[in-house]
Amino acid sequence: MPDQLTCFACEREPTQQCPRCGRPYCDEHGEELCDACLEPASGVPSFTLYRGSLLALLVGTALAVYLLIQPSSGDEGSGFQPVVVTPTTTAAANQTPAAGQTPSGTTTPGAATSPTATRTGTPVSGTPPPSGTKEYTVVSGDTLSAICERQKPASMTVPDCVERVVALNNLANANDISVGQKLLVPQ
Repeated sequence: MPDQLTCFACEREPTQQCPRCGRPYCDEHGEELCDACLEPASGVPSFTLYRGSLLALLVGTALAVYLLIQPSSGDEGSGFQPVVVTPTTTAAANQTPAAGQTPSGTTTPGAATSPTATRTGTPVSGTPPPSGTKEYTVVSGDTLSAICERQKPASMTVPDCVERVVALNNLANANDISVGQKLLVPQ
């Protein structure tokens, strides 16, 4: 009698086949589905599905962390690169005297009183750049690293060029540049 099918749970002749798992069962061991498919344990996802979803979650998390902390490549248009604008002016330069009054504070004759002349990092216009340097105007998205990659002499490394630009322009740090600012860079 090996050719005769039996119920998965007993030795009776099956009356139906489970549409979910394909097991044959009798009327006593199932209704629309077999009793094995109706057990709560069969509602749990398989171990393979569980492992696959955990793997997908880990890969997604690793990708998100990489995108958050990836180093900037210095290319224009590669992403958001903040430009810090920190104008520094003297108090006397911001005050305009009323008619007939002299400005408060002491200024020496010929001293520059415009905010652009006293702002950190901006050379006074009209003076030629020192020898071995050229003038560069900062555009949107520029960083000192990106500027140095394009403008530095072949004999200089990018970090050395950045240090030299910071020193030449009396910048507080490498992020202290703004759009439209004129910088002295080594030739």
